[in-house]
Amino acid sequence: MFPRLPRAFARKFHKTENKKERTIQGQFLIPVPAGSVLSDSYPTRVTHGQVMLAHNGKKVLAPVNGVASLTADQKYFQIKQDGSWSTTSPYHFRQYDFPTLLESFDEGALYSLDLMETPLKDYFQKFKKDSSFKIVLSPFCRYQHLNFEEMILRDMKDAYLSFIDLLKSIFPKAEVSNFFEVSSLDFKHPNGIPEFFLHKQFHEPVDKTRKSLIQHEVLFLGAETIFHILRKLYYNEPFTKRHLAVFLVDRKGRMDLEPRQFFLTNGQALAFIPANLDKRYKIASFETVFEEVEPLDVGSLGYFNIYEHYSITLYEKLPAARKEFSCIDCMECNNYCPTHANPVQLIKGKVEEFEKNQCISCGICTVYCPSGIDIRKRIEGVIV
Repeated sequence: MFPRLPRAFARKFHKTENKKERTIQGQFLIPVPAGSVLSDSYPTRVTHGQVMLAHNGKKVLAPVNGVASLTADQKYFQIKQDGSWSTTSPYHFRQYDFPTLLESFDEGALYSLDLMETPLKDYFQKFKKDSSFKIVLSPFCRYQHLNFEEMILRDMKDAYLSFIDLLKSIFPKAEVSNFFEVSSLDFKHPNGIPEFFLHKQFHEPVDKTRKSLIQHEVLFLGAETIFHILRKLYYNEPFTKRHLAVFLVDRKGRMDLEPRQFFLTNGQALAFIPANLDKRYKIASFETVFEEVEPLDVGSLGYFNIYEHYSITLYEKLPAARKEFSCIDCMECNNYCPTHANPVQLIKGKVEEFEKNQCISCGICTVYCPSGIDIRKRIEGVIV
C-alpha cells in the first residue's frame, strides 16, 4: 500500500479560494528572464497581478501583495508577502471583442501551455477576424498530468460555454472543432502533443499538421490553457498560479497514479512538500517518465515556476541510472513509435532513413528500449 498524504497537508496547501489569506505568508522567488533590462526602482511595493517586468512577450507578474526586491546577483525577484486580500473569485460574465480579448490576455500574462514560448496575445494576433481557419479545442494537455476537462466541465461550465460563443463571434468564418465531452476520446500518450492530436483526429500526416500549426492555419488550445483563459476572462484571475500534480514511486518502481494536486503560486517555496510527506520519499524529479529524469534531493526543490513546473514525481530511492547496452534488434522502438518514424535507424547509424518529419519527440522509443539506449538524445541530434 502506498502511504497517503496527511489530511492536514491537503487542507493546508490545497485550499478552495473562498477565504482571506492574511499577513506574512512567506517569501516568493521568481527568476528574472535572461537578457532583461532591470529598472533601479527596487525594492518597491507591488500588488497581486502587477507587472514587475516585461521581456520578449513574457510578463513577470507579482504573485501576491507585498514588497518586491532583487537578489544580490539580480537573477531573481524576491517578494515578501504582507497585508491581506480576498481570494474569492466568483464567475462574472463579461462581453469581449477582439481588442479587449487581447488586452485581457496581455493583462493576465496568459501563455500557451501547449506551444513553446507563445504568449496568447501574440498567438491570437496571428489569426485575422475575417479569415477562414480551424480552431481546435483539445480536452488534453501535453502529458495529461491532470484532467482539466473534468475540472472545467464540473466547476467552470458557464465560463466554458461563454468562451466557445466568444470564439465563434470573434472569428465568424473559423471552423470550431471542439473535442470536449467526446466520450469515446480517451487519453493515451502522446495524444496531448498538438501535432499528434491533430494527426489522430483529422487523419493527416504529422508533418502536415505541424505545418498547419506553424503557418497558423489552426488555432490550437489544450485543456490546461483553456482553464487559465477562463480564469482570467470570467474570474479576473491573472496567470500567477498553476496546478502541480504529485506522483509517488515506491522502492520497486511502481507508480501510484491516484490524483494528487496542489494549486500553487508562482515563486512559492516547495519546502512544504518534504516537510509534510512520509519520510521514505527522498528523491524528486520535475520530469515525466517520457523525459530525461534529473533527480533532486527532496530537501532542495527550490521554488515553484509556473512556466516550467506542472508535475513532480517523488521516489523512495534514486531511480536506476540507464546503462546503454548493444541493440538486440528487438524492434521495440519501431513497434511502439506512434508515428512510424523508424527510430531504429538512428541506432544503426542510418540517419537518412529516420523519418524526422514524422517524429514528435514523445520519448516512447526510449522508454521501451530494453537495452537502455537513449534514443531521445539521438533524435535531438538530428531534429533542429
